[in-house]
Amino acid sequence: MKLLSERLRWAIERERVRRNGKRVTKAELARVAGVSDTAAGNWLKGDHGMDAPKARAVAAYLRVDPLWLETGEGSPTATSSIGRSDDSEVEDAPKIIRPRQSIPVIGRVQAGTDGLLHIDDFSAEHPDGFLDWYATCADAYALRIRGESMSPRYLPGEFVGVDPCGEAQPSDEVIVLLKDGRRLIKRLLWIRDDQACFESVNKDHPNIIIDCAEIDRMHLVLGHIPKLVFRPSL
Repeated sequence: MKLLSERLRWAIERERVRRNGKRVTKAELARVAGVSDTAAGNWLKGDHGMDAPKARAVAAYLRVDPLWLETGEGSPTATSSIGRSDDSEVEDAPKIIRPRQSIPVIGRVQAGTDGLLHIDDFSAEHPDGFLDWYATCADAYALRIRGESMSPRYLPGEFVGVDPCGEAQPSDEVIVLLKDGRRLIKRLLWIRDDQACFESVNKDHPNIIIDCAEIDRMHLVLGHIPKLVFRPSL
């Protein structure tokens, strides 16, 4: 974890130089990865590791190779050598374990004052565009944020990746699908005694406890996906 911290700090310093001295803040990293400022601070201090989806989101933001950031394998700028036409002695980039796939954008989402998600749904067959991004789940999908009701965690126009195959663990952000049709985006805090406790994305709403019998499914939120990988439907 200490080595992860060193790689992360190296990438941040590199990005600061690109920004002509403007530093990357802890809050920026937290927003990009969909975690709390405390979690981002723990990465920087080397107190905690970073899972693959969050490493991909942070790596894309800092413009370094995600595999290098997550594991230290290869070169931090290995992806930049892809597509070069010169014959210089450049090492091949490491293989990406999780290949890119076209993730459909199947909804535009906004959180209401009642804490529920309001989603303008599109079908997977006729999505609102695609994101060329990394996912291990063939059924992964994305949502586009509308409005500022989930700010500062999610800002208008940003994309959130969702993995319906992953198993949510405490501290993971999830989309909660209730059996009565309601949907919420929350951070799972704990599950015990047939109940689950969730923290709201918008801090104006208190934590809530829901009986597990009321929950149909929980889809794991992968975090932000950069806008630059979006392509509209033909």
